[in-house]
This record gives sequence, C-alpha cells and structure tokens, in this order.
Amino acid sequence: MPHLPFHQEQMNFMVDLANSRLEALDPFFRFLNYFDSPYFSFVLIPIVWLGYSYKWGLRLFYWIVANSLLIGVAKHLVGWPRPSTDMPEIGLFHPHSFGFPSGGAQTAMFLGSLLIFYWRTPIAWIVGVTYILLISFSRLYLGVHYPIDVLGGWCIGLILLALFVFCEKPLEMWLAKKTLPFLLLLSLIPPLVMLYFFPSTKYTAGSLIGVGLGTYFSLKHHLFLPQPKNLAEGAGRSAIGIAMLFLMVFLIPGKDTFLQSFISGLFMSLAASPICKWFVEKKRM
Repeated sequence: MPHLPFHQEQMNFMVDLANSRLEALDPFFRFLNYFDSPYFSFVLIPIVWLGYSYKWGLRLFYWIVANSLLIGVAKHLVGWPRPSTDMPEIGLFHPHSFGFPSGGAQTAMFLGSLLIFYWRTPIAWIVGVTYILLISFSRLYLGVHYPIDVLGGWCIGLILLALFVFCEKPLEMWLAKKTLPFLLLLSLIPPLVMLYFFPSTKYTAGSLIGVGLGTYFSLKHHLFLPQPKNLAEGAGRSAIGIAMLFLMVFLIPGKDTFLQSFISGLFMSLAASPICKWFVEKKRM
C-alpha cells in the first residue's frame, strides 16, 4: 500500500480527536454523513432543477457526475488508507474505498464555493462556508478521513470550480449550436463506453443515460418548466420532485443498480416537470 505522508502524526491527531468526541454529538455527525451519499443529490438536484431552473439543474447534475468520477479516479490512483482502515475502533463508519481525497470535502468545497461565487451575498457566504466546514470536519470526526484527505479534497474541489467558471459559457455556447440528435449522441456515447470498459460505473452510467434520453425528449417537446413565479411555487415543485424521486428509488428493487439510477435520471429529466406542472395547475383550479 502506498505510503501516507506524516502517517503517524495524522494517526495521533485522529486518535486524540476520537477520544475527545462527545457521545451527544455523534447522531448529528452521523446525519452529516448523508451529505456524502447519493441521497443528498436526490434532494439537491430536484431543488435546483424544479425549484429554480432546469438549466442550472442540468449543469449541476453533469458537474456532480464529473466530480464523482474524479473522486473515484483519484482514490484508485493514490490508494492511501483511511483512519477507520488503520484503526477500526476510531471509525463511526467503515467505508471500503481508499481515503484520498475526501469525496465529502471535495464536493462540499465545489458546491459551497459555487454558491458563493455566483450569488455573492452575505447569506451565500454564511451558507457556503458553514456547509464546507461542517461537512469537512465531519469526515475527521467520524474517523473516515485523515486531515490530508480533507485538504486534498478542498484543492481538487477548487480546481473543479475553476474549470466550471472558465468552461461553462464557452461549452454551452458550443452546445447551443448543435442539433438535438447530436446532443443525444453526445450524452449517450460516454456512459455506454464507461459501461463497456468499466462495468463498476454502472450506477453513474445509468443516471447519465437516463438524463440524456429524458433531456432530449423534454427539449424536443418543450416539457421543461420555466423558472417559478415565486418562492412558494419553487418550494412546492421541489417538494413534489423530491418525494416522487425518493418513492421511485425505494420502490425499485436492488441498491445502487443500473436500473435504479437509469429510472431516477429519466424521471428527473422527462417526467418531473410535467408532473409538477399538473400539480400546480390543479392547485390553481
């Protein structure tokens, strides 16, 4: 196994932190672990996609997927252990993957910094910084990451943010000039290649294929909703999307399967907007 820099020093820090944990806080930090799971995306994506803007929903979906793939590649290439692997007794969770980088810290840095960069309000700063620090510290508190994993996650998250900022407009201008059939092929070829060469990515590939197909038909038939007229409408649309997405996930047999992610992606990109529109119009009648 590759050598972890400052292994003993970091281990000593983790042991001291584990010994300082307060049992009353354990449930709170266990809850924060859900921010490093697919369930967080099942809440965040509908809120942005249905409650704010489908364009931002699509952006967020594809960049979250890119972030997830980057985490997986980095873990495989670096191969450093987790504290909970070296000393199982200090871990409140025991993931089986490698430690570096911390996916939770990386995702928190990317999303929190994205919120701060684009909205630039005091509330955005408070929410963004609090989110980054809480999620990052939770990885240490739970004993699933060393400090170097968190630091690495922060660095990669900031690099991903820079790529988003510099590539977003040129990339979307280029895509806007392409035909819908071309965009459909562009959305389907990469996940199909992933499935063929890397079968372990079936969950991610399924969501990409589902969203690609759903987005094609929604754009072709103008199914996507416009931005909500007010906060109440946006919140209602978000709630409907979240409830139905979780319902489908729990009704589909198996866990982390291609079918589960495919249907979830297809629902979000094809069915969610018309269903929300029907609910909103019914409420107005």
